[in-house]
Amino acid sequence: MPWLRNEDAAIRRKLQGLSVKDGTVELPVGVRFSLPETELADQTFPLVILERTRAERDPSREWRGTVQLKYAPEGRRPWGDMTDPSASPYYTRDPIPYLIEYQVTVLARKQQHITDLTGTLAEFSYLPARFGYLEIPEDGTVRSLDLAGGPEFVTGWDEYRKRLFQAVYLVRVTSEVLGEVTEATPVKEVIRTVHDTQDPWPT
Repeated sequence: MPWLRNEDAAIRRKLQGLSVKDGTVELPVGVRFSLPETELADQTFPLVILERTRAERDPSREWRGTVQLKYAPEGRRPWGDMTDPSASPYYTRDPIPYLIEYQVTVLARKQQHITDLTGTLAEFSYLPARFGYLEIPEDGTVRSLDLAGGPEFVTGWDEYRKRLFQAVYLVRVTSEVLGEVTEATPVKEVIRTVHDTQDPWPT
């Protein structure tokens, strides 16, 4: 998939599979990208709504010139020992680093469900305050996922004036846009003796 789609799919995948207890019943938590406000009353809760809010260049990670890629870009084959990034055969010029920002909104009809889900999302595997990560299987990378804000707790209502409890997060994911990717050709033969084809000192 192209840039942004991989990140969108990865953050959705990361938050799928959550559940919360309601008495003796385990309620699954749905995950979807943003939806019109008028549809809220028709949804099943608890629910996580994702919205990509911004993508901006990150000068702090910028490199100029030819750069050796430490991963196999999507559609390229892995090299022999992927644990050795210096063995990568892939190069590009002037990759552009980005930070992609997402708003993550957790909604529930019961405040206890929000409390329980907030505790779960604080764990290392989800949206921790430090050292968060996002796996992108398309290129085999593990990106930084930073919690930039939240959780912020909000009480709102749907269009039928039924109460909705919310926890709102802001997260940033590292990414980069590549130019043309070239592959280094392995050396097949080393010629140890060099002969000048023209005598520089003719007789």
